[in-house]
Amino acid sequence: MKQSACHAMALLLVPWLACNDQAAHENAKLPASPTPEAAMILPAVPDTTLPSGRRNIYLAGLRNKPGFFVERSVFPAGYKGLPHIHNGDIYVTIIKGSVYIALGNRFDTTARVPVYGPGSFIVIKADQPHYEWFTEPCTMQIEGIGPNETFYVNEPGSKK
Repeated sequence: MKQSACHAMALLLVPWLACNDQAAHENAKLPASPTPEAAMILPAVPDTTLPSGRRNIYLAGLRNKPGFFVERSVFPAGYKGLPHIHNGDIYVTIIKGSVYIALGNRFDTTARVPVYGPGSFIVIKADQPHYEWFTEPCTMQIEGIGPNETFYVNEPGSKK
């Protein structure tokens, strides 16, 4: 038992002593000049701006291709996303502005739903009817696994 306690104490003290060793900190070499900023890596796909005013910025992968994708979408004030579903889960982070996101297949801006602001994280499950509207400009990051398609509810040829 005593030997176990000594080993445990040693395991706790060694990292602490190493972190508090002044000589180790003094010997650390810092670069002479600041390093340049990381290069921005974007796929070779141009951003798109739709007639509705929504702008899509493709950061990694593409929604319509197999694999992980990340995109940023910038929505203008007044934009309305009619009820729709996706065939895969999507993960949404609000970066700037705000959005109202409601579950259901009937568009209703009088529905009592929360407003999601910066830092909000929303998971919208596959085949979950939902819609959104914006009273101010909003930037959101959307992630998921592709191919991830959008099907509008109650339209000819829609999935549901």
